[in-house]
Amino acid sequence: MDYPSRAEERQILDRMVSGEAPPVSRVLSQEAALRLSRRVREIYMDERLRDYMVALVSATRTPREVGLVDLQPLIAYGASPRATLAFSEASRAMAFLRGRGYVVPEDVKEIAKDVLRHRILLTYEAEAENVTSDTVVDRILERVEVP
Repeated sequence: MDYPSRAEERQILDRMVSGEAPPVSRVLSQEAALRLSRRVREIYMDERLRDYMVALVSATRTPREVGLVDLQPLIAYGASPRATLAFSEASRAMAFLRGRGYVVPEDVKEIAKDVLRHRILLTYEAEAENVTSDTVVDRILERVEVP
């Protein structure tokens, strides 16, 4: 997604200053949204992919255990169990959007940065070395074995 143009940004500012809500039109009924949500939850996810998600999240906490010893001093706090749940939901949604009734490893890898980026707290050392959360996630994706 790109930044808004100057004119669009001015419109955003004007709306916020005026306090007026922009007009909204219904795209889906509540029933349709709930039906789609249930369909996404029905997307099949193999046990090996569940283990893969757990392994990715675990690697953010203890990168040493997957052979990424150099990352250990760069991560102050790894992702919580909520990251695993987010992987599950987002990967099934990705499969649904791709027209599949099952999750594949590429779905998990595609959403990994979005799921983990804000859930990994880096150390000051990482900041000093210009290491980003995306860099950490890339390294973990390279190292954790894909089922």
